[in-house]
Amino acid sequence: MQPNTSATVRLPGIGAQIASILEERILQNVYPIGSKLPSERLLAEEFGVSRQSLRSALRILSVRGMLQTRQGDGHYVSGRIEKNFQYGWEDLIDKNESMESEVLDFRRNIEGMLAALAAQRRTDADLARMRSWLDKLREAYAQNNLDLQSAADVGFHQAVAEAAHNIMFTRLSDGLLRLLTGQTKRNLANMFGVPDIHMQLTAQHEAIFKAIKQQNAAEAMQAAHRHLDYVQNSLNFRREQQLRESVSLAQAAGDARKPGFK
Repeated sequence: MQPNTSATVRLPGIGAQIASILEERILQNVYPIGSKLPSERLLAEEFGVSRQSLRSALRILSVRGMLQTRQGDGHYVSGRIEKNFQYGWEDLIDKNESMESEVLDFRRNIEGMLAALAAQRRTDADLARMRSWLDKLREAYAQNNLDLQSAADVGFHQAVAEAAHNIMFTRLSDGLLRLLTGQTKRNLANMFGVPDIHMQLTAQHEAIFKAIKQQNAAEAMQAAHRHLDYVQNSLNFRREQQLRESVSLAQAAGDARKPGFK
């Protein structure tokens, strides 16, 4: 992704200045984790510096663990940025089903706040990104493709977080949603038995988008809260439904062992 605004740097410490600008772009998700930076030639042209100065900046970011250099291929944003956030939590969440309600409660409060901030600060470009992810989500629902549903769901919520235009919230949300990608996919799978699930989820995401578009911070927060409450209630409903089904099957098996059944 090539930023729309050009950046100019001046001596001294030109490499450090370029590194600082690129670092900010990485933290703002202009260059997301795993993505490839523009070529050295394009970056050198953008900043108006020599390839040698540009490489100095890239070395600084590589030493900091923010970039990985692939010989003959280019420079990629490293996943090490999120490792400290994720360390220990992923296993804990995956191995403890009871963490589900804790995670959803945390998401409810964080995403409600982010939706409110997004309503206050969003740009037209932010709205276009959200709209694009909602369209992808609709397509994924139509195809009944769980992988695409999970990716589009995460993409939409991250676009909302980035519309808050605060680097700290951008990094927190990105780390959280990456951490919870597996859980998001499991939640979607576990809610398949809930009536009209795709229609309900589509309407809820659209409500968040509409409130942000209208710059109604209070409604944006409430829409985000209603969405996460619905997810929690749907998972509880489906879990109770599955429990009743398992009890019914066990009772049917017990009938087969009763005298006179045959």
